[in-house]
Amino acid sequence: MSKHNLQEIAQQLNFEIRVGGGLSDKVVKSGYACDMLSWVMAHARATDIWMTILNSMNVIAVAVLTECACVLLTENVDLPEDVAKRAQEKEIIVLRTPLSTYEASAKLAEFLR
Repeated sequence: MSKHNLQEIAQQLNFEIRVGGGLSDKVVKSGYACDMLSWVMAHARATDIWMTILNSMNVIAVAVLTECACVLLTENVDLPEDVAKRAQEKEIIVLRTPLSTYEASAKLAEFLR
């Protein structure tokens, strides 16, 4: 797989920027799709886009711990305002898509080839 910056991926795959900036500074090599937070903590990498339907404060905490490139909320899930504020404070980029996790994973994998 090749690597791209997050800005390019967000534009090409029509991912909405929900929280954050500095997308061009983030390098992405892969994606990671999982909703079990403890599993994500053990396996997600700094160059992954983490795809999930979860939208709690715990997601932001796990994103901080894993230093993942961003969180991609699938199925048009949105963040409550307090969670969005926490993501901003912790400099966690959160994107959103109407695609299912499966569809977003497939599109990202194809793009990164």
